[in-house]
Amino acid sequence: MRWSRRIVAAAWLLLGCGVPKEAGFSTVAAAVEQRSGHRIFWNQGGAADAAVATKVREMLAGDLTRAEAVQIALVNNRSLQATYEELTIAQADVVQAGLLKNPVFSGRIRFPTAGPIHAPSYDVGVDQDFLDLLLIPARKRLASAAFEAAKLRVGQQVLDVAHDVRVAYYTMQGAQQVAAMRRAILEASEASAELARRQHDAGNISDLDLGNEEALYEQVRLDLMRSESDILGARERLNRLLGLWGQDTSWTIAPKLPDLPADEPALEHLESAAIAQRLDVDAARHELQASSYALAMATNWRWLGFSVGASFEHDPEGRTVAGPGVSLEVPIFDQKQATVARLAAQYRQSRLRLSALSIDARSEVREARGRLLGARAVADRYRTKVIPLRERLVALSQQHYDAMLLGVYQLLLAKQSEVNAYREYIEAVRDYWIARANLERAVGGRIAAAVTPASPPASPAPADPPPQHLHP
Repeated sequence: MRWSRRIVAAAWLLLGCGVPKEAGFSTVAAAVEQRSGHRIFWNQGGAADAAVATKVREMLAGDLTRAEAVQIALVNNRSLQATYEELTIAQADVVQAGLLKNPVFSGRIRFPTAGPIHAPSYDVGVDQDFLDLLLIPARKRLASAAFEAAKLRVGQQVLDVAHDVRVAYYTMQGAQQVAAMRRAILEASEASAELARRQHDAGNISDLDLGNEEALYEQVRLDLMRSESDILGARERLNRLLGLWGQDTSWTIAPKLPDLPADEPALEHLESAAIAQRLDVDAARHELQASSYALAMATNWRWLGFSVGASFEHDPEGRTVAGPGVSLEVPIFDQKQATVARLAAQYRQSRLRLSALSIDARSEVREARGRLLGARAVADRYRTKVIPLRERLVALSQQHYDAMLLGVYQLLLAKQSEVNAYREYIEAVRDYWIARANLERAVGGRIAAAVTPASPPASPAPADPPPQHLHP
């Protein structure tokens, strides 16, 4: 009785093994949250989808923060939701690898064509690929390695979307601030052009002076039109990443970029941190492992191919015979040499790709770190040198103008130069935050988590405010 229950249980496992709906999503979610601080959600048509949609609309109601923008993208981006199905596909391969091939049943019935009429003879048989049973452990190792690689690739795509959202968010904030500054420049240019027209009508300035002022005014207006176009492009880029359409696209964001942090965290050891925690590098490792499993399986079992079975035969004389049978593949022509050669090439290819990706990752970290420090140096130079100098020149120009030692056009030009310096500083701050997002992308996670300094910096970079977590 005990053995019969075991047989039934084994048959149930073999026959009823399905594909889990969760399909490794929790592993991906944990890896993403550890590296980005954000949660992800897989829309599978359940009751939780409505709760998530409600949370998304709540976040869109006010000024959208960077953290909220990233969070919305991770739960609402349709392309990302489609990517999650790769987990089900890979999980199905794991389940398939653990299943036996179906047995093959055969039957024949034969009628005599000459001589006395007798009853027909018939035989039935069943065959099972025995090699398939022996290969189940190897196939499961191969499929499991491929499944791990698929989870890591999906996680990397999630982090890539989060990075793209941050870059688009900073780009739009910068475009908004630049447009505001160009409106200020336009107002100053408009006042200067109007004054020039009045003075020209009074005969106090030449046609050349008037033409220069009007040309400057038109150039500033064109710059503002370009800025407004930049805002539109950045906004639609965010809409695509966040998966928004219709009335949901009327969101707003804070109009001002965040200030630079007082200090940068220690940027040593980021290369080794990238190799350790980048999901695409880890995915390449598992793909190499899967290639090695596939090559070993093909090499070790290339000479073996047979099936076992049983047959039952009844002849016209009424005699019945039954017995086992076996069929053996003789590797005369096809010795799997082409299969082994192809898998060996794929293994070498995977190994070289892992090496190339590791080299590229280190280079990307060095480049991103250099660009971050360079962007910070430019922004600091504007803040500490260029803008104070421009402000001082405007103050001096105002004093000279008040003393009637300087004309109004020179004063307006000094103020326009000051406003231009502010605009360029805004662009430098925008470039800094984009460079910081690129460094986090190159490292494979938040910089603060990657550098692990001996003691925390005195004034770390401001972290994104925690998003409204989704609890469907």
